[in-house]
Amino acid sequence: MSNDVRGYFELSDKNMVNELIHICEKKYDLGIEQISRETLYNFPEDFIPKHEENYFSFVIGDSPGETISSYLIDYIDYAPEADIGFPVNGKERLDILLSFLSDAVEISKVTKLVIALTDCNQIEITRRIHVSEIYEVIHSDFEKYQSPPDTLYEITCN
Repeated sequence: MSNDVRGYFELSDKNMVNELIHICEKKYDLGIEQISRETLYNFPEDFIPKHEENYFSFVIGDSPGETISSYLIDYIDYAPEADIGFPVNGKERLDILLSFLSDAVEISKVTKLVIALTDCNQIEITRRIHVSEIYEVIHSDFEKYQSPPDTLYEITCN
């Protein structure tokens, strides 16, 4: 199992990329690495950015320097004494990711966010939602599947 968080931000100001990275790594202690659009694995063609000048494609990992989200989105509740570097409650760990995404949208003037939350890069479903629905919809999907929902979310931000 290789839980994966990858996608892209459509930015009104490309200069905000460094701010996005700073928020992710310093405030949330997550890893974020820029990737090419060719590594947006299994994204349907309609969801891949046609050009890269106003996009920041990324993969998010459990900690700075990491590119795999083993614990961040596994949605498993661990024993209280488990030392995984995150809260032991799966919902609380998912909230860390959703809080980062919400902050990124608000602070960095993101106009659209496309993100896949998957196990082994398999996308089974695509959903279009508004940023105001991010917590409700994504939590509902994780509750339904009790694991990464293998879903690509196109999130409009205006």
